[in-house]
Amino acid sequence: MIDQAVSALVQRAQLEGKHFILISEVTRDQLEVLFELASVVEPYVRSGLELMNGRILASLFFEPSTRTRLSTEAAMLRLGGSVISEATPLISSAAAKEESLDDMLKVVSKYADVIVLRHFDADIAMKALAYAEVPVISAGFGSLTHPTQALLDLYTLWRVLGRIEGLRVVIASADLLRARTGHSLALALAKFGSKIIYAGPRELPPPSEVMDDLARADADVELVYDSTRIQFEDLVASADALYLPGCRVPKGSEERELFHRIAPNYYISLEALQRAKQRGRHVYVMHCLPRFPGEMDLAIDGTDHELYFKQVAYGIPIRMALLLALVG
Repeated sequence: MIDQAVSALVQRAQLEGKHFILISEVTRDQLEVLFELASVVEPYVRSGLELMNGRILASLFFEPSTRTRLSTEAAMLRLGGSVISEATPLISSAAAKEESLDDMLKVVSKYADVIVLRHFDADIAMKALAYAEVPVISAGFGSLTHPTQALLDLYTLWRVLGRIEGLRVVIASADLLRARTGHSLALALAKFGSKIIYAGPRELPPPSEVMDDLARADADVELVYDSTRIQFEDLVASADALYLPGCRVPKGSEERELFHRIAPNYYISLEALQRAKQRGRHVYVMHCLPRFPGEMDLAIDGTDHELYFKQVAYGIPIRMALLLALVG
């Protein structure tokens, strides 16, 4: 029975054999089919399914990852498939001997049925796609995109709130320039007519490429720069969800030090959420993780405002759905 339901949804998604690189390249209808497919396989996240027997996922991560790599690999294993993984390719693969990413993707395509790739240089990664002979899933290219994170963020909103259309979502960061998960989420929200509010410092605005894409999508976007703490809390209190894209630059870098200096302006406290709730607005807090205490009140963890650990859980069924849709 589940085989028939999955097969029908895979056919409706019309993604088989394709890469999954930019959330802007996926239609709203395709996203909604992926949500349906995820809801079908979600009850089997722990027990597993035998839908991908004999299929192999290759994971290539040129940057550190916990959730994206492990959840994608777990999704493949839960579907009955197998995984080959390269978590430190610059050290332990032929990339350490100057093999190009072009050649690596062509070679790995001979071993696997689907590849999940994270790379620090978006231009190199995008160029190398032409050499892949199997579907490639972007697990984050450079600072601009992270489409599978946006997919699980959307699925979380869809599961918890029952809708995405018409939501007000604040995307707040001390560094909007490199907030790739926030940008992918914004581009996805635009497909559903949601209100997108960017909040951050004027000196680190969203990239022009992202704003151009949002403009082409006729997105309802507002930019709020250099808020005071009170202004920021008032802004959050007007939203359905607050999204924190964190900081993706390495520890010890100048960019991360700047992030830490500015972050207190965008700190969200449990008291601020409770005040909003008293005024009739329940605000959910989302985070792509990892986080640090200076971004948010950790007391939020035990409340009904918390969605970030739910995002982690929902990441498994939606990635199972994506793998099924791409591989068939």
